[in-house]
Amino acid sequence: ATQSEYDAYIEAGYPKPNVSYIVDTDEIIFTNYQDAPAGPDRVLLGMKIEDFTGTTFGTATSYITEAYIPDGVTSIGDMAFSSCNSLTSVTIPDSVTSIGQQAFYNCSGLTSVTIPDSVTTIGNSAFGGCKRLTSVVIPDSVTTIGNGAFSGCSGLTSVTIPDSVTTIGDNTFSECSGLTSVTIPNSVTTIGSMVFHNCKKLSSVDIGNSITTINSGAFGNCSSLTSVTVRATTPPTLPSGAFNAALPRPAIYVPAESVDAYKAATNWSEYASQIQAISE
Repeated sequence: ATQSEYDAYIEAGYPKPNVSYIVDTDEIIFTNYQDAPAGPDRVLLGMKIEDFTGTTFGTATSYITEAYIPDGVTSIGDMAFSSCNSLTSVTIPDSVTSIGQQAFYNCSGLTSVTIPDSVTTIGNSAFGGCKRLTSVVIPDSVTTIGNGAFSGCSGLTSVTIPDSVTTIGDNTFSECSGLTSVTIPNSVTTIGSMVFHNCKKLSSVDIGNSITTINSGAFGNCSSLTSVTVRATTPPTLPSGAFNAALPRPAIYVPAESVDAYKAATNWSEYASQIQAISE
């Protein structure tokens, strides 16, 4: 919006928002907008709002198209941009170290996001429901990915998980119906419950050599899964029926010296006829 449009909005009797703003080439950019007096975590920094006409700032999330987070901000608060369904792009500066719970939850118009190397924590459901997000690169600085962090990102076709991550939380990539393959690095020891649940296009998974636990439903309803590579020499804990949704059942590749151990291990034995040595 422009300064004149903002002034006209106030003169028309609409509620004056609790904001600070700057005018850049006659375009208003909010630098501190708070949509609820009792919600300090809902301060949104650097929002550009395209239209004031006929709206109140209680519903301004539908009008936010771009977000600028200034240098010096160290964390993006819980629910900071939640349900900003017109938000298409966001710039996160290198000063940010944590992205809060549901920070970008249900930002259904968000197509891309760059997570800087400074970020160490991605909170629960931080990007959940971002249906148009097509790819995500998680930097090496991240050590914690919260539960459901990318759940429901149905447009996500690729994701890079860095070697710094040790645990992938519950539901992290559930309902990512466009995801076709994933590589889980050697640093990961635990795959949480329902992590890839209902990823119906997921055809291949490569799991690193440090994995010790795969929790229930991690690959539930992954009906297109044809190849599972597990590089750990000791069979990790596996729930019963882990790969039953895939028909025919996937080929399971394990270290050559561990084939017999996998075929005999609890619940892995269900897939004894599919287990074979990694050929590379």
